[in-house]
Order: sequence, then C-alpha cells, then structure tokens
Amino acid sequence: MSLKLNYISGNPRANKILVAAKLANVDVASQLLEWKDLETPEFLAKNPLGKVPVLETPEGVLTESNAILQYVVRGTPLVGANEFQQAKVKQWLDFASGEIEPQLIQLLLPVLGHFPINPAQATQAHAEMDWKFKVLEAHFANNQYLVGDQLTIADINLASYFQGIFQFLYGDDDRAKLVNIVRWYKQVSELPAFLDLFGRTRYTRKPFPALQFAAHHGHEHHEKKEKKEKQPQQQQQKQEKPKKEEKPQKADDDEEEKPKKQVCEFDTLPPSTFNIDDWKRQFLASKDQAAEFQHFWNVFDSQGWSIWIVKYIKAEGEGKVLISFRNNCNGFLQRADPHFKKWAFAIHGVYGDVPNLEISGAWIWRGVDVPQYLKDHPTFEYLQLTKLDASKPEDRALFEEYWLQQTEDESKVQGLTARALYYFR
Repeated sequence: MSLKLNYISGNPRANKILVAAKLANVDVASQLLEWKDLETPEFLAKNPLGKVPVLETPEGVLTESNAILQYVVRGTPLVGANEFQQAKVKQWLDFASGEIEPQLIQLLLPVLGHFPINPAQATQAHAEMDWKFKVLEAHFANNQYLVGDQLTIADINLASYFQGIFQFLYGDDDRAKLVNIVRWYKQVSELPAFLDLFGRTRYTRKPFPALQFAAHHGHEHHEKKEKKEKQPQQQQQKQEKPKKEEKPQKADDDEEEKPKKQVCEFDTLPPSTFNIDDWKRQFLASKDQAAEFQHFWNVFDSQGWSIWIVKYIKAEGEGKVLISFRNNCNGFLQRADPHFKKWAFAIHGVYGDVPNLEISGAWIWRGVDVPQYLKDHPTFEYLQLTKLDASKPEDRALFEEYWLQQTEDESKVQGLTARALYYFR
C-alpha cells in the first residue's frame, strides 16, 4: 500500500498521524511542502481549501487530519479493539476537536504571536477549559487511557493538544490540580514515536503573563459587576438610616486604599549616560548599521548596562523542525514581561540547519547582572546566559555579528545560518 502525506514540517496535525503510523508499523512517505505550495494549482487540485495535511492513497485523496488518522491505522488496535471501542475512539476525537481545540486556539495562538490576546475571550476560554479538564481528570482517575486499557489514536490526538497546554498555558500550580491527566500525558508523550515527532515537553513553571492578566481582568470585572448590582440595595439602606448615623469618609481612608506604586528594580540603579531608547531609534532607522556600532561603543555605559548572549538549552530531539523552533523562539519573546522592553533591546532568533537548529540572541539590558524580569520568565531554567566584556575586541565582534548579520537564510552567525530573526524592543 502506497501512502504519501503532504504537510508542512512541524505541523502538529501531521505529526499525530506520523506517530500513529510509526506505532502501527505503517509506511507513510512524506511530501514536505512550503506555505507557498499551498496556493499552487497542483495542490489546490488535491485540497481546494489549501490546507494540510493531505494523504494520497491508491484509492484517492483524503483530507482532514482525524479522517486520515483513522484511515492510516485502520484494522489495528489503535482504532479500538471492537465496534464499541471504535465508536468511543471517535467520541474522544470529537471531544478534542469540539471541546478543547476552540479554547486552545483562543489561548495559545496569542502566546505564539499570531494575534493579540483578548482578555475577555481568554478569561472565558480558560474557564471553559478548566471545567472540561475536570471531566478528563475524573475519567483518568479510573482509566489508564481514553478507551479501554490500551493506547489508541484518541490518546495520541489529545496528547498533541496537551503539549502546547503544558508548555505554555498551565504552570506548576495548574498541573498540581491535574494529577491524573499529567500521569496519562507523560505515558503517551514519552513514547519514542511521540518524542521523535513532537520532541520532549518543556513544562512551563508559570503561564504566559498575558493570560495571568486576562484571568485577573475577568476576576476584576466579576467583582465590579457584583458591586454594581449591590449599589441600589446599599443606596436604599442608606436612605432608611437616620442622617445622624451617616459619617463622612475620611480622606485618610482613601489614601490607604490606593495601591502602592510597584518599584522597578532598574529605577533604584544610579543614573546612566546611555539612553536605550535613543539607541533603538538610531540603530533601526540607520541605513548603515555597521557604522552605528562604531558610535555604540563610544556611548555605551558598561557600568550601568551590560551585553549578553542568551541561548536556549534544547532537549534531546529538539531542533529538527524549523517551524516548531520558530514558534519556540517567538513564544519565548512573547512571554517576557512587557515592562522589560523599556530596559532592554535584543536580536534573537533561530540559527543553523535541520535537524540541528539552535535558538540564541544578543541582548542589552539595564544593570550588570541578570534581572529579575528574566529570572521570572517561565523558561528561565532552559537558558544559558553568557555575559560579554565590552572592553574585549573578541566579545565586541561576537556581539556585532548577531546584530549585523540579519539576512534570513543567507547571513551566518558563528558559522550558523540565520533562519528566523526577531527583535525584542
């Protein structure tokens, strides 16, 4: 049987199909595409919607990942041991796409930089996901897998959703409430076939800051609504009380209720002669950025600022898929505290070649030590930070190399080709 899967490298919908095929020992050939290929007449003849994955079979073309998933491993225990279990597998496939995916899209895509987060929508999506996870948590309290006592494609499919959830959205505190789900996810995600396609899961310690804000925003909105609803009742009670019992509120009380201004760690540092905002504007607007660096070393204040190389410590099996590493890199920058941008500037990106891609960047930030802003980042433990000495020519040359070699797929930094570059500013 000749099967060919058309997909873009790193596509999770294609990955779950390839995982299942590996587990079922089904040979599926890969036809890797670029985004531009999806608009060609040849591809649109296979899928007029211009979407992947698409499976070519001797009997014709199949689209929609769950249909492909079931077809590829048909006749194996992965689709269920009997007709009832096969129906249960389809039930859980529908559960994932209908009950989990819509909320995941609202929460995860802003983290990956695809569109701005909407606090109200994020709050609602998070609440929806929480109660649906309670259903799953109760199910896994008495079941090893979704269907029966054996792994099925329903588990592979659902685990593909949870990788993004645990890497970006649900931190240590959230996962502590999902003991059974975490146990199930680990036994699925640590299968060699799953690791080979998806890589090892990096469990975030804290959720993306924007989601924390959204949750707070929703809580605050709820409190205001309750307060508003209580106002008529409170006003009525006031009217019923004798005037002599009404006491004017003291000005001091108002002052005590005002929140204290949060002190930024950088505000306590001695003044510096280097202005990061001026440098950002000057560098980004310049047509000769190499010349700008001659000026940079003259104005840079190494007593009030520092320069660093920040590298991502990748796990075994990571760095094989460009689009996945692009999302990883972009997600890292998106998850940084937005206030940090006032005090930092960086060029950060993906370098190298598949299957040995790397993520690194050159950073400038206020102070001479690692700031708390970075220590609080959910993925801080996976970072390797190297402080450079602005007085050393070799360190200056390395720093400049990152900033001046910015042509994607052409420029090289430390011998590695720049594949995807982003500013943190």
